Amino acid sequence: MDQLKRLFVNGCSFLTHRHTDEANINFSTAELIKEHGGFEEMVNFARGGRGNDRILSTTITYFEKYPEYKRNTFVLIGWSSALRLDYPTAIEFKPLPPLDECWATIKMAHNADHLNKSAGLKQPIDHHSWEVHRYYQNVIGLQNYLKINNIRFVMYNSLQPALSYYKQDHQALGSAIDRKHFMDIEQCQNLFCQHKGLCISAHDTHPNEQGHKTWADKVKKFIDQNQLYIQQGPTNEI
Repeated sequence: MDQLKRLFVNGCSFLTHRHTDEANINFSTAELIKEHGGFEEMVNFARGGRGNDRILSTTITYFEKYPEYKRNTFVLIGWSSALRLDYPTAIEFKPLPPLDECWATIKMAHNADHLNKSAGLKQPIDHHSWEVHRYYQNVIGLQNYLKINNIRFVMYNSLQPALSYYKQDHQALGSAIDRKHFMDIEQCQNLFCQHKGLCISAHDTHPNEQGHKTWADKVKKFIDQNQLYIQQGPTNEI
């Protein structure tokens, strides 16, 4: 396995800088992990308002377009909301160079009535189970891709995860997630920062500077405890 030189980041606005009337934050958790790992360069595909479909698709696309980076890149994923239904756009929007496809998002929670009235709908939608399956399919799909390709990585939830255990199907999917590469799956950075008073304001629950630093310390500790920078080959440990 080659020495790690590069950090690849994907997620939502929690892994980007924040410039508003209330905040002027020129770093995120991503930069702090870059420093911790001593990486020479960082590619950051995180974009505000986007969901998990885009995270899965663009991460795989990047490494298939540039397979030479599989051996020397560490991947940091902050999962977004499973209620964000991503789709490729017909015009340029929040581009992801060097990829040539752009993505936008339908907020499913705000459009449930429209989805329920879709012309092609044959049966009523179980919106809760749909959200749960969308979360698990993206997490498990990307974990499996990264492990099969021997790409070293860590994951956590930036936004609240759609975890559910009341159906046996959901329990089976939950057991398929490799917890050695997923930090505190029951937790998310958003609620953590709200509970600790580490948000920008009551109106903006993005992490403030200390929120990024405190969360990054948790990620660093998890990486070190599980030796994720030197992890080699796929694992079936849960």
